[in-house]
Amino acid sequence: MSDSPDYSAVRKPLLEASALPGHCYTSDGFFEMERDRIFSGAWHFAGRTDELPQAGDFLVVDTVVGAAIVCRDSENGLHAFLNACRHRGTRLKDTGGCCAGFVCPYHAWVYAHDGRLRSAPGMDATEFNKDDYSLQSVWLETWGGFIFINFDDAASNLLTWLGDLPDTMQGHDPESLVCTRRFDFTIKANWKFVIENALEAYHTGTVHQTTLGAQRSESVATTGQWDALYVLSDEQKSIATLPGEFQAFPFIHSLGEKAKQGTWFTVIYPCLQLVFSQDCVWWLDIKPVSVNETSLVVGGCFPTSTVALENFTQGAAAYYHRWQTATAEDNAIAENQQKGHMAGLHAAGRFSSAEHCVHALDNWVLDQIFGELKR
Repeated sequence: MSDSPDYSAVRKPLLEASALPGHCYTSDGFFEMERDRIFSGAWHFAGRTDELPQAGDFLVVDTVVGAAIVCRDSENGLHAFLNACRHRGTRLKDTGGCCAGFVCPYHAWVYAHDGRLRSAPGMDATEFNKDDYSLQSVWLETWGGFIFINFDDAASNLLTWLGDLPDTMQGHDPESLVCTRRFDFTIKANWKFVIENALEAYHTGTVHQTTLGAQRSESVATTGQWDALYVLSDEQKSIATLPGEFQAFPFIHSLGEKAKQGTWFTVIYPCLQLVFSQDCVWWLDIKPVSVNETSLVVGGCFPTSTVALENFTQGAAAYYHRWQTATAEDNAIAENQQKGHMAGLHAAGRFSSAEHCVHALDNWVLDQIFGELKR
């Protein structure tokens, strides 16, 4: 990366603009700026409230700026705290589950589900107050059953960040959904390649030629830290299963007319995609690991009435197949993009009219790193 890169071509209107230059996907220095100026103050997706139905249930959330545990206590409250013992900083948990308390694997300090220190063996001779050594809290907020955490107490609250997304998606009744499956992937590519691909239908006729096929999409007007691609459906059929497979579950009963006609592929900046389809909601939880590695979790949710259907297990298999198939194809193309850029490509390409969300994302990234500029 040069001392003074020129990003002016990215700032132009869509059909005059160029994509981000190659170093934005390969430079450790640029990645460090993203971590400090984007992810340190962003809302990070943690999971669903329905994934923590009882006291002691917890999730582990690893991000590029911190690691956290999200837990439900005996009073039905949700808490988030750093995944580190207050004694010598040992990591407490590697995977989610259910426990009676959090026991440090180093010296067996024990913490309650709300993070309070309950026991500190061998510390009788030390003058200290256990109340002063609770696990370090992390800001947690929820919307629609989705859990988010933020490591920056000075950041905007979640609803301000989401803008008009809750109003736009209220017909999908997200609060009543149930998460039924998660899939984990490791992608050898920069995080931006993963989310950029998820924000355009330009590639579906080639990358997904024999699976999803070509798709028609429209832009969406939004306010807040999110954007969306609206993909139209033929014959009011959900696109959450592959063409020719299972004929899909019943539509969510509270959908408005526009919601019945298509699917919103959103991005909650910087890189969480919630997909609101007519019969389900699924997510792509994209978490950067390094400049050329990304962790991806794909999760799927259905209405409780759908999960109660006799044929749910059989029908849901078609949805899981679609998500795994399309994700594998998308991951492969992202890794090919990374290889191409690592080969020495620095010159940026031009945007098509179908890549308006990618153009918006790239400019949002520059806004966060260098300050919002006139375009």
